[in-house]
Amino acid sequence: MENIKTLPRGKIRVNLKHAPYKIGDHVKVLFSNDSTFRSEFIGLIGEIVHYDYSCNCGQSFPRDPMIGVVFATEEIEEFWKEEIAICSNTHKS
Repeated sequence: MENIKTLPRGKIRVNLKHAPYKIGDHVKVLFSNDSTFRSEFIGLIGEIVHYDYSCNCGQSFPRDPMIGVVFATEEIEEFWKEEIAICSNTHKS
C-alpha cells in the first residue's frame, strides 16, 4: 500500500504509481472545451502540487485525477491531464 498524505477534501500530494504526471512537474496549461475550464490560464506555467479524486467530476484512480497546479501568484487551479503538458521551463508564470 502506498503511503498517501492528503490535504483537505482528499487531495493527494505524493506521487502515485500510474498517475499521469508527478508532483513537482512543471506544466504549461493548454486548452479545453470543458465548460468549467478557465481560459485565463492558457499559456501559464505552474507546478503540480496534488491529485484530486474526490470532487465528483468523473475522475478515476489512479490514472485520471484532477491535477492541482500552483502558479506564481500562489493560486491553485485543477486541470484534467489533457489540459496540461510537461514543459522544460522551470519558472512559474
